[in-house]
Amino acid sequence: MLPLIVLASQAAIAATPAPPNNQPIFIRETAAPFTVTASRSTIRLAETGISISQIDLPQIKALSLPLVKDYLTLIPGVAVAQTGPLGAQTQIRIRGAEANHSISFIDGIEMNDPASSGEFRIDTLLSHGVERIEVLRGPQSALWGSQAIGGVISITTRAPVRGTEVYGELQGGSLGTVRGGIGGGWAGETLTVSGQLSGLSTDGYDIARSGGDKDGYDNVTAHGRIEWRASPQLTLLLVGRHQDSTSRFDGFDYDAGGPVDEPLATQSRQSAVRAEAALALLNGDWTTRASFMAVRADNINRRAGAFENRSDGERDLFRLQSTGRFKTGGLAHNLTAALDVETERFTSRDANAQADSNQRQRRRQTSLVGEYRLSSSNGLSAGAAVRHDMNDRFADATTVRFDAVAAIGAVSLHAAFGTGIADPTFFDQFGFFPGSFQGNPNLVPERSRSVEAGIGWAAGGHSFDLTLFDANLTNEIIGTFNSTTFIAGVANASGRSTRRGVEVAGRAALARGLTLNTSYTYLDANQQQVAGSALVREVRRPRHSGSIALNYSSRPFDLSAAAAITGARGDTDFARFVPVTLPAHTLLTLAGAWHISPRIDLTARVENALDASQVDVFAYRGPGLTAHGGIRFRL
Repeated sequence: MLPLIVLASQAAIAATPAPPNNQPIFIRETAAPFTVTASRSTIRLAETGISISQIDLPQIKALSLPLVKDYLTLIPGVAVAQTGPLGAQTQIRIRGAEANHSISFIDGIEMNDPASSGEFRIDTLLSHGVERIEVLRGPQSALWGSQAIGGVISITTRAPVRGTEVYGELQGGSLGTVRGGIGGGWAGETLTVSGQLSGLSTDGYDIARSGGDKDGYDNVTAHGRIEWRASPQLTLLLVGRHQDSTSRFDGFDYDAGGPVDEPLATQSRQSAVRAEAALALLNGDWTTRASFMAVRADNINRRAGAFENRSDGERDLFRLQSTGRFKTGGLAHNLTAALDVETERFTSRDANAQADSNQRQRRRQTSLVGEYRLSSSNGLSAGAAVRHDMNDRFADATTVRFDAVAAIGAVSLHAAFGTGIADPTFFDQFGFFPGSFQGNPNLVPERSRSVEAGIGWAAGGHSFDLTLFDANLTNEIIGTFNSTTFIAGVANASGRSTRRGVEVAGRAALARGLTLNTSYTYLDANQQQVAGSALVREVRRPRHSGSIALNYSSRPFDLSAAAAITGARGDTDFARFVPVTLPAHTLLTLAGAWHISPRIDLTARVENALDASQVDVFAYRGPGLTAHGGIRFRL
């Protein structure tokens, strides 16, 4: 079995042949050591200076964790904050950036929720049917546009390479939790079909600690894709996805300073489709893609089953991209030009038909993208990208990115520089809750600039990588509060926020079938709301964090242990509006699989095996020790 975390240390990547140039390349056809998000066209990991981590299918199966967010805790530079039980609001912060400063893709579809905070509801993403998790750290706006200040999370679903595949799993355990799924597909010479159906249900526990009102969660997700190679030059792709989940939660008592039992629930529905045609000419050296992607997100809030309010968002994205490849001497060149046209719509509705929060909004962005990449046979690769966004709601913006890597034997040197932007969300601009929050239509986009440099080494199944990074953020959108009217709002900060730190990751092949992976991140993230004022430590960003993962694989059984270590973090007690410190904790997962036949496994998993007190958000405790068991099969 592969190591639990595959790190994109340039020195660790072997010389693996690229996919044939005469085949249009879609996400499914891209396997490590390739990346689908560090460039607008598929490239080798060894050819980019961007910091990347990948978790592949064997590692996902080894731990058998229910949600993708559980695996992100093991990746350097990533902080996960969950508001209590399974399915509760969960935020991902990459290198200290804000939770809405990253873009999430599923099979190439941008899934960030346009209806609320602009974040992807990572707490709704089940792990069943996921083949690969890829995380890029640092600004990627020059490639992927607004919000990619902290980085990019890319999810690839499972599909067969040849023949028929059917797989499934069923697990049950603590807190009345049951999850399962079935998936499969068929791949022939010209047609590939795949899909997954998965579900999860849990009773949860009472986050308010009194009253016995358990905060449960239910989720059903369906995903499918069809790829048809209509001719040697033309390939067509269709991806569809639908997720429907309900999260039950408690209210917050500002007098008591914590959660209080209330019959509240949020239903989250998200539907997405991607249709793409790729035309490869000149023996595959010139590939043009035209694609259309549509995402709809609905967030419906209820109290005791009665409708209270909802916010709905839609995003349509048309993308036209052309990539040419050519060689001169020992140099390989890759030149891409792209046009992105994105339209977003936002609707909010309240149970009171006369409420000020009832509204419809719309905005459009047209973007031009150019990217050039160079690679040589002596281990030197470099890239440059520029993007110009033309907005109908904001001033136009230009972002850039440069990266380079040089391999010298077993050692590699890598570096990158990038700028990023994050447009205000619809909620920031137009959100309105009578008596509590009012949006600000005069906001301007946030801007970021980042530089990183590192060194990697790999030999004989062992690897090590160290990266230094430094970033700053201006025009940060911050919360405001009027003590006279008691209305909260948002505004652009006049100060400059900073994020700098160190990421270290290593892998060791200790023995046959036994691997060790470790990571450590030091992060110094500070906020300056007013220019010239003192810097204040950012909340929910640990100064020290890391992971240790040990994995053993043999013919009769597999065993895995993974510890996600989170240092102390600051937060805010919103009842008293005073700073508080969240204690450090270590979440240890123990998992195993007994191969009772070549096609059937019995599985077991213990989460939070140390029964650590986990509080990622003030006053919201995580679950204690839980145990789960089940069965999985493959045909």
